[in-house]
Parts: sequence; structure tokens; C-alpha cells
Amino acid sequence: MNQVFIDTNIFYNILFETSLTSKARKLLEEYEENKFHTSLTVVNELLYISARKYYQTLRELRGPYSLRKLITSKGYPELIVNGIRKLLEDLEVEVLVEDVEYQDMIETASQLKLLPSDTIIALTCKHNDIDTIITFDEDFKRVPWLKVVS
Repeated sequence: MNQVFIDTNIFYNILFETSLTSKARKLLEEYEENKFHTSLTVVNELLYISARKYYQTLRELRGPYSLRKLITSKGYPELIVNGIRKLLEDLEVEVLVEDVEYQDMIETASQLKLLPSDTIIALTCKHNDIDTIITFDEDFKRVPWLKVVS
């Protein structure tokens, strides 16, 4: 059984119906015999963008800082929190805690021209001997130790 990392955009396209939902489902089905992993960075991103999408749908977002105010006053939508939990449980995803040195993160981000969160994900894969990532993010193709499945 191989280890496979699932990126934020795959989870998002499962939680919300988009033009990529069927493709995301198909990718997960193709790799279902593998051990799925993700990281706290991915859960962080997923919770943020899912809450943002939820409040946008309700037309409650008013400006760049309104999500922060909504979270402060209303909290995270139970539907979103439970949806993320259920998805991770149903797929039996192990959530990895990142153990990345800041110097390594800065050097790798600069060298591979990656965003900080993508760099942390890539290094988390490297440190956990995960060589495959399921993602729609083309930037991971610049990571020499990762096979990108999209």
C-alpha cells in the first residue's frame, strides 16, 4: 500500500459541487487502495475557504475583513466543520502534523518558487516519505520528489 497526500483543492471540490467535483471523486476512487494523508496546513486552508464560501453563499461577506468578524460573532458553520470531519473520516485520512524547519521552508520556497503553504505541504510529504500528491495545483509539478496526480 502506497502513501498518497490529498491537497486542499481535492477536498474542496468534494465538499462543494464544482466543475471539478467528478474529476476529484474519480481520482480518489482510483487511489482508494492507498493510505491517504493530508496535513494541518490543508485542514487550515480547507476550513478557511469553506467558511468563506459558506458565508459568500449567504451573502454575508461585506469586505476583506468581514470573514474574521463573522467567525468572531457566529463561529465556524457547523455544516462546514462537520462536513470536513466526516470527509476525513470517511476517506480514513491521516492528518499529519508538520515538522518543518523555517530555514528549510524559506530555502525550498525560494528554490522551487512555491507559495509558503505549498512548500510546507511538499516538505511534509518529503519528511513522511510520501511521493504522490493528488491535487489540481500545477505548482507541485516543480517539486522533484513528488508525483502529481491530477
